[in-house]
Amino acid sequence: MSYAVTMGLMKESELLAWLCKNAVKTATVPVPIGDDMAGVSLPKQMSRDGLTLLKIDQCLDQVHFNLSQHTPSQIGRKAINRCLSDCAAMAARPTAILISVALPMHVTLPWTKRLYQGCRLAAREAACSIVGGDTALWDQRLVITVAAVGVPWRHAILRSGAKAGDALCVSGQLGGSILGRHLSFSPRIQLARRLTEIVRIHAMMDISDGLAIDLPRLLSMSGAGAEVDAARIPVHPDARRLSRRDGQNPLHHALCDGEDYELLFTLSQRDAAKLAGTGLPVSIIGKITRQRNAIILFNDRRSQPWPAGGWDHGPSGRPMPQSRSICAETRD
Repeated sequence: MSYAVTMGLMKESELLAWLCKNAVKTATVPVPIGDDMAGVSLPKQMSRDGLTLLKIDQCLDQVHFNLSQHTPSQIGRKAINRCLSDCAAMAARPTAILISVALPMHVTLPWTKRLYQGCRLAAREAACSIVGGDTALWDQRLVITVAAVGVPWRHAILRSGAKAGDALCVSGQLGGSILGRHLSFSPRIQLARRLTEIVRIHAMMDISDGLAIDLPRLLSMSGAGAEVDAARIPVHPDARRLSRRDGQNPLHHALCDGEDYELLFTLSQRDAAKLAGTGLPVSIIGKITRQRNAIILFNDRRSQPWPAGGWDHGPSGRPMPQSRSICAETRD
């Protein structure tokens, strides 16, 4: 079913009036949408280390979603959740969101309201307020830019803290997100919070472009290497379904597909053992080593190079070339 809109044009003033009418004043947002700037109050007790975290992210038609296939609510929800996933990656509580939308000329006011309702639903699920932004109409594709303000639950967790001997962990299951999870995922904000209450995480990021490309990013920031056990990587059923369609190995999809929006983190082996009985959706997939930027993938007791794969926003706008041979030894 196509959700592309070809009805009459809307007036920006009508949209702004609707947004102002639906703005909500809260303790942390005493000045909501309606003035030239929003007012956000961040009491000192909200952040133990006094740090305010900032993030901005883009969501593009025919890159992150398809306007002709996906509903406005799905698109709005994904745009917000992509940004909120980065809050989860730093164990941060999101407090305010700004949205800038460049709308195609042909969209209508009802369609745009559904887009914003999707945004608002995602923000509400994270107990976060949308405090303003900007709208424009143009003759190009839909572009949504989302900025988030957050504060650490306890302290900000960076990518640079991995230590030799650490356990390497991921949350959830990986691969096959293109079958629908890239639109419907929920950012791991509460899981990150729970983890910080139980253990001390040394380094963390979210898996947005694929484990194959995101793990090297974490290791580069930490000046470390890793050993990964292919058999311990949690492969999502969607990856197995996708493999039956395209002939790729399920492990290949788990490593290279991207848009999983799960957490990738390291912590001491002792703390990793604490997680075993908690019921949290966490898997230990390997360990951190001292060999800077060196990753070894152990597959059926044989070591292999780490695959070249994952999403890279290069000049072609296409994913990086993906290696089939790295994952060839694993069977579904």
